[in-house]
Amino acid sequence: MKRLRQQWLSLISLSDNQIGLALLSLLAGLASALVITLFRLAIEFPFATLLPVANSDDFENLSETARIALLCGGSLLLIVIFYLVKPERRGVGVTHVLQRMESHQGYLPQSNIVLQWFAAVIAIISGHSVGREGPAIHLGAGTASQIGQSVGLAHHRLRIIAGAGVASAISASFNTPMAGVIFAMEVVLLEYNIRGFIPIILASVAGAIVSEAVFGAQTAFAVPGVDMNSLLEIPYILALGIIGGIVASGFILLVRFFQRLNPLPLWLKWGGLTAVTVAISLYLPQVMGIGYDTVNDALAGKVVMGTLFGLLLAKLVLAAWAAAVGFPAGLIGPTLFIGAALGGLLGQLSAWWLPQYPVSVGFYALLGMAALMGAVLRAPLAALVALLELSANPNIIMPGMLTIVIASLVVSEIFRLPSVFEVQLGGGHNYQQPDPVQQMLRNTWVAEAMEQSFVSASRQLSPEAAGFILQREPEWLLLEEENVILPPAAVAEALSLRKEQEEENGERNDDDIDLIAIPADRQQVERISLKANLQDALDLMQQHHLQWLAVYRDDQSSRCVGIVSRTHIEHFYHYQPRGR
Repeated sequence: MKRLRQQWLSLISLSDNQIGLALLSLLAGLASALVITLFRLAIEFPFATLLPVANSDDFENLSETARIALLCGGSLLLIVIFYLVKPERRGVGVTHVLQRMESHQGYLPQSNIVLQWFAAVIAIISGHSVGREGPAIHLGAGTASQIGQSVGLAHHRLRIIAGAGVASAISASFNTPMAGVIFAMEVVLLEYNIRGFIPIILASVAGAIVSEAVFGAQTAFAVPGVDMNSLLEIPYILALGIIGGIVASGFILLVRFFQRLNPLPLWLKWGGLTAVTVAISLYLPQVMGIGYDTVNDALAGKVVMGTLFGLLLAKLVLAAWAAAVGFPAGLIGPTLFIGAALGGLLGQLSAWWLPQYPVSVGFYALLGMAALMGAVLRAPLAALVALLELSANPNIIMPGMLTIVIASLVVSEIFRLPSVFEVQLGGGHNYQQPDPVQQMLRNTWVAEAMEQSFVSASRQLSPEAAGFILQREPEWLLLEEENVILPPAAVAEALSLRKEQEEENGERNDDDIDLIAIPADRQQVERISLKANLQDALDLMQQHHLQWLAVYRDDQSSRCVGIVSRTHIEHFYHYQPRGR
């Protein structure tokens, strides 16, 4: 039984077996969805049992004293926890996932996952103006990554498994499985390919199944029946896209502005955020928490214009401040909140300015949510798919595409701004999106370019052993203890020279041949794991100024399974079949 288990783990971890990867992704999706479910229940349970409110968004029904106590107590607890954690273990959220995907092949540390779970629960329960989706993405990716690491998954496959966890997390949070798939590939993996689609789709479906089993089939928002009444609304939709792009740009610029606070002590950055949140909540308690109840009211047209405008400004400031100083919760929820407030505001203004021009306030609130999500996160396709799934109305696709594209163009082409995640990561100083060549190399297993025509040999060889090795006609000899390779021709030449000397001297020489002492074009090598990808190999060659690497399995026998050179990688890149 143990042997069968080892063979199964080897199959799914060290090969390009698509069925094995699909099964592992399904398992990762289920595990990630269960973690997200526990995360959501941990947020909702205290409100259902300890506080006199209906749900985790119902802070406005608490007294001022209770709201202030929650905000200050939660902030104090978070500051103490993060002061007790080493700085290198404080990374949380979407930015942490992106950084680990770009620099560490999807290896997410367990300690950061645990910290994210508890910190986000505390932040949301205490009423800070943040979202749960960013932490959910970290928890989903981290859970899937831990599963992949536990079975020794190869690097190029571990990234896909982590992406599958992201898809499951989005699906379980919003009950939008299609948007989960697109978000994982558009924002986290930064690519679309057939090999990645299948496992990520399975994980997203698993997330949706778990979410529906626990929380029901409804989506995160109560979306009314919305539609565009006439093509005469196109100019107003264009205006919403332009204004949405300006607001999205303002949000990103505010994040960049508040990053000036980062040299300050943690207690001052987070304490200042808490103080401002307390002050605003005295007048606008709806700004506290995730705020999905307010979003639903905006979709239904129940929030008056003055309140919408105040909430829009307040959420912009508080969410940007939290995102800039690394507060351990998300910004996706606040982005949707801002979009709903903006769209609802414009919808009500239209009814006020042009009463003869009938519009649906919920229609524009929903378009505003999609526009802000697509422009701020630089995820237009994910925003469009989420819009479609939330509304269950294919007629919204055309106006949604128009709004999202216009808003995204305003951010990228007029204001020349990157996504908010890139700004959080230092505008490219700590994170750079890989170019297409890097993407291809990272997604290619080192085994696809290595050669196996080699023989491992010891430094000292008897003439008989050397002759036996030459009969196998290898391309290279690997001296593992010396980390050196050399061509067999050098050994053949040494044997030939020895034979000539034996004929001249008339006596047989049975001394061993020293493969380091004979003349040869020897190449130094370093070891690399069979789990690695081609980008790992190139990075290691660059680090040690080498042209060759020896590829080893990560098992107790530590057997070399191949050798790979820079030339092999270049040849693979230039001559691989396209459309992989």
